[in-house]
Amino acid sequence: MATTFTDGLYKDGGARLTNGTAGVFIPEHWSAQLLVDTEDQLVLGNLFGTSTYEGEFKREGDVIRIPHFVDTVQDKGVVPAYGTITGRDKAQLEYIKMQVAKGSSFNFEVDSLHQLQTKQGIDLMSELVRQRARKTALALDALVATAIVQGSIETAASSGLGKDANSDGGTAALHGLVETVEMGTGATARYNQIVDMAALLDDANSEGERFLVIGTSIKAEILKLKEFIDASHWGGSPVMVNGFIGSVIGIPVIVSNTVGPRVARKGKQALFGQTHTAAQGVDMILGTRGSVAAVIPNVDMATYEPEDSFTTAVKARIHYDAKVIAPQEIVVGTPATP
Repeated sequence: MATTFTDGLYKDGGARLTNGTAGVFIPEHWSAQLLVDTEDQLVLGNLFGTSTYEGEFKREGDVIRIPHFVDTVQDKGVVPAYGTITGRDKAQLEYIKMQVAKGSSFNFEVDSLHQLQTKQGIDLMSELVRQRARKTALALDALVATAIVQGSIETAASSGLGKDANSDGGTAALHGLVETVEMGTGATARYNQIVDMAALLDDANSEGERFLVIGTSIKAEILKLKEFIDASHWGGSPVMVNGFIGSVIGIPVIVSNTVGPRVARKGKQALFGQTHTAAQGVDMILGTRGSVAAVIPNVDMATYEPEDSFTTAVKARIHYDAKVIAPQEIVVGTPATP
């Protein structure tokens, strides 16, 4: 069966590096695929992150702006008959500056002969892009975790303000503080800790969709809580985010080894085949969607032919960064002090 090439894809279902005739490489197609695959693999970035930003990114270190609405509504009290109401509320949009100074690059090659010998339906290029996306998602999730944890540590110079991991050196003051709730002692300590974490969001008038991300090390504790509602008891097959196991006090619970202590295992590493310690010392994160900015403003991809081989190589670089934009809408839970 003949294979035809249209808009960067073979009609027989496989996406190839080139069309095999004119040698056309469409970087926009593969850059978009890398971006989609990365976003699909994110955990913290998907649950708490927003990718909306304004400004133009031209080079590493550029500053973009994250739009964030400020609550300006005030209760005017009772207006008597024939009275007047003054002080009109207005929607106020606040822009939080964010520097994009992180990123990574990769370089791989695909042999067209190897691709032809591969079983039908298996595309080497797509798999290589997917593997790269997993690494990128890990790096961005680690930045989100770092931003949250640093935001819960008060700076020495500014009392009541957390550290801004997005600043140079990560020592500048954030515009708020991510609250911390330490687990107490006793049989119901973990449940009480979750209730206290949710109460802090209530006090902050948080209205966004909430998620509780727990480390794998405390999954057993959560499952034993009588207040925990197991998702498997709901029946049906609702579409849920990866790692969703149920709910506590109405808050969805997601298990992820993005948080909590790393557990060394024979020949295995945590989270997408690789581990990080960005959230070390924190075993639960309760937050709302959009409380962290996780942006990928630039993806460059190009092809070239190595001089000493018959392969076609692809080089790419991607820029990303993360910043807490609503610290009042995130609470971290830490284990009891030994």
